[in-house]
Amino acid sequence: MILSRFITIWNDKEFDMDKRDYELLLALDQHKNITKAAQSLYMTQPAITKRIQKMEEELHCPLLIRSKRGVLLTPAAESLLPCARRILKNMEQMEELAAASQDYICGTLRLGCSLNYAHYRLPAILKDYTDRYPKVEVHITTEQSRQLYKMLCKEEISLAILRGEYNWDGKKILLASEPMCLICSREDAGRPLTDYPYISHNTDSGLNSQLFSWFEARGLTGIRRNFQIDSIDTCKEMVRYGLGWSILPSICLNNFDGYTEALFWQDGTPFVRNTYLLCQPTSDRLPQVKKFLELL
Repeated sequence: MILSRFITIWNDKEFDMDKRDYELLLALDQHKNITKAAQSLYMTQPAITKRIQKMEEELHCPLLIRSKRGVLLTPAAESLLPCARRILKNMEQMEELAAASQDYICGTLRLGCSLNYAHYRLPAILKDYTDRYPKVEVHITTEQSRQLYKMLCKEEISLAILRGEYNWDGKKILLASEPMCLICSREDAGRPLTDYPYISHNTDSGLNSQLFSWFEARGLTGIRRNFQIDSIDTCKEMVRYGLGWSILPSICLNNFDGYTEALFWQDGTPFVRNTYLLCQPTSDRLPQVKKFLELL
């Protein structure tokens, strides 16, 4: 460990804070429970309690509000959270840059990845990456793209693989441009779409807006919607059994046993779903991030 302590300036006063102190504040904010915070940091509950007491003595103010449901941070503790996140990030970068100067790839890769890409594409990339750089600790968050974008803007993750269009001033790489496809059972191929139900699935608001525009352009806004599914695999199975038709990105259809047809807009432009990688402006200088980008 290159750096374990950092001087915190708060309310114009200096406090000698340990790295574990910052991690503890963030863990308590996340879990709202001392036992769960202790488990996430691999510490005992008495050790956590003693550290909290020491921090409160150092800062001359209470940090927690205790109740039967758990704990909440006091306003004073909440005001320290941005500082804690910034200091932990600086510590991490200093350690990683120092390690890189010795041609040693280590550190932490904090990656957010959209649900579909994480399921169908990411494992192969991670296998190659971890085989090459086994000392890197990879933290992965899988979520809807819009939530990952918010996390990236808050600097909670270093990289985000998102589906759809998002404004970003930092590094932005187009990873894939995949066709959106109509799917149905082989027996229903060519059947008018108004004759049987559309099976919708949970997705982000950006794609929902595009789908509505596509339906509207073809006079399909009044179609039957008997099913709303939160699992793409379940959606595909229901389609295969002839329960209805659906529209899915081609990334999900490698093993689909049914009829598929790539879709187009009325002007002949393909209806596609773009996937991008967005990177924090400072993160692309880190060796473990550079090596990950090289594999994409």
